[in-house]
Amino acid sequence: MEQKRRGRLWLSVLLVSVMATSSACSSSGAKDPKSAGEKAPASSAAAGASQTPVKVVGLNCNATFDRKTPEEKHVHDIIQEKTGADVNIVFSEAGQCVTKRNLMLSSGEQLEFAEMSIADAIQAYNDGVILSLNDLLDKYGPNLKKNVVPAAFERVTYKNQILGIPIETPVITPNALQIRTDWLAKLNLTMPKTIDDYEKILEAFKTGDPDGNGKADTYALSTGSGGNIDMLEYVFAPFFMPAATEWWKDTDGKIKPPELHPSYKEMMAKFVEWQKKGYIWPDMLLSTAPKQQELIAQNKAGTVAATFSGTIINAVEVLRKTVPDVQYVPVALEGKGINKLPASPAATSAWVIFKKNASSETVMKYFDYQATPEGSDLVYFGVEGENYNRGTNNTVEFIAEDKSDLSKAKYYAKYKTVFINWPGSPVWAANTWTHQEYNLKREQVNKLPRFEPIDAKVLYDNSKWKSFSKLTDLKTYWKEQKVKVFNGEIPVENWDSIVKKWLEIGGQQMIDDRNEQFAAAAK
Repeated sequence: MEQKRRGRLWLSVLLVSVMATSSACSSSGAKDPKSAGEKAPASSAAAGASQTPVKVVGLNCNATFDRKTPEEKHVHDIIQEKTGADVNIVFSEAGQCVTKRNLMLSSGEQLEFAEMSIADAIQAYNDGVILSLNDLLDKYGPNLKKNVVPAAFERVTYKNQILGIPIETPVITPNALQIRTDWLAKLNLTMPKTIDDYEKILEAFKTGDPDGNGKADTYALSTGSGGNIDMLEYVFAPFFMPAATEWWKDTDGKIKPPELHPSYKEMMAKFVEWQKKGYIWPDMLLSTAPKQQELIAQNKAGTVAATFSGTIINAVEVLRKTVPDVQYVPVALEGKGINKLPASPAATSAWVIFKKNASSETVMKYFDYQATPEGSDLVYFGVEGENYNRGTNNTVEFIAEDKSDLSKAKYYAKYKTVFINWPGSPVWAANTWTHQEYNLKREQVNKLPRFEPIDAKVLYDNSKWKSFSKLTDLKTYWKEQKVKVFNGEIPVENWDSIVKKWLEIGGQQMIDDRNEQFAAAAK
C-alpha cells in the first residue's frame, strides 16, 4: 500500500522562510555537493565542550518520554557539557507530530531537527528545506560513520546526498498475526498452520468462552497499533498474494500495486466473510490505538493483527496483572500467497536538520555523541548510579519505586534521537517487563519466513511524478472503497470496477511514474 503522501504546500511556505533567513543563520551548513579532502576530528563532542552553549530545538513524537523531573535536567546539562548543545525538546500531541512540525517551521518557530519519513525527506531536500549532511558527517560525525550500519545510510542517501541520520530498524518483519496461546491451551487447540486452521480458531474464540466468564463477549480478531483495514492487509496479504502488500511484477513486465492483483479480491472477500460471521471486533474501523489496547487489556481479543509491539504497551502490560499467563505469539500461516512476510529495509525514517537553524554543527555534535556507548546510554537511560544500575547480561535496572515498570523511571529517552542496534547488547536493555517483552517479540517475529520486495532498494521521488498532485486523492479513493466493500455497501464482486475507476482518475499515470523510476534504478 502506498505510504501517506503529503502535498508541497507546507514546503513552499517553508522555502520562503528559509530563503529569507538563511543568510542570518550562524550555521555554515553542509556544502552540496560534498567537498573532498577534509578529515573528521577524533572527537566531535570534545570540540563542542569548550564553546558557549548553543540552543537547538528538536521535535519528539512520543510525549511519554517527557517526565519533567530533575533527572532530565541533569541529563540535559551533561549533554551540554559534552557537546555544546543546549538541547530543547518539544513534544507533540499523539498523532499530531507531522502537523506540529509543519506549523513550527511555517510560523518561523525555532526548530533545528525532527524525524521524517524517507519519502518526506526527499521532498524536503528537493524543495530546499533540509540540509545534505555529507560535510557535517565528515567534520563532526566520526562515531556516526563508524557505528551506524552502512545499509541504513544507503537508505537515506539520495543523489549522493545523505538526507538524515537513519533510525536503524530493530525488527525485520514488524507486522504479524499474534494469537493468544493461553486461550488455545484452555480450549485444547493447537497453533494453526493454514488459513483453514485459523478459521477454526476464530470460531472457537468467538463461541468457546475463552475468557471463562460465561458470556459471549470475546472477539476472535482485532487490529492493533492504530491500524484498521490497512493492518489486516499487512498481516494477511502474505497468505493470499504473491508479493503480500508490496508491488508485484505483472506479465507485461511492469510492477503494479497489490490492489490490482486478482488475489486481492479473494482476500477482501475473506475479510467480508469474517466480518459477517462476527469474528472481527465491530468497532475496528473507527478504533484508535488506545481503544485497541483497551480491548486487549480487557481480555477480549483472541488474535490481533498488529506490529510486533502492538499487543504490549497498555495492553498485555495491563492484562498480565489479572491474567498472568496471557501470551500473544506471532505466527505465519500457509495459504495461496507467498507465505512470507515482507522484510523491512535497514531504515524507514531519519532525523533531518533544517536549513533554517541556529547551528547545524552543534546538532551534528549532539547526534554524534549519541553514537558512542557513553552517549547512547546517557540519552537512553540517564545517569548511571542515579537513574539506573547495570545488571547481568548488560541489562539496565532503573532506580525507581517499581524497577520493573518503565513508566516509573524518572528519566527515559527524552533526548534520544540516534538509534543503533549495538552488537552484543539487547535492543531493549532495561530489566523491565516491557523491554523483556519487546526483545521476546523481536526474536519471535524475526524468525518468521520473509522475503525482500522487488523494489526494496529503490528510493522513489514521487515529487517528480506527473501524478504527484493526485496521490492524495488516489489514496483516499482506495481507503473509501475498501471501507464500503468491508461494510457490505459495495459487493466485493465489484472490485474490478473500483480498480478501473482508480486507474482512470490517475492510478495508471502513477503506475507509469513509479515504473519509470523503478526502471531507471535498475540501470
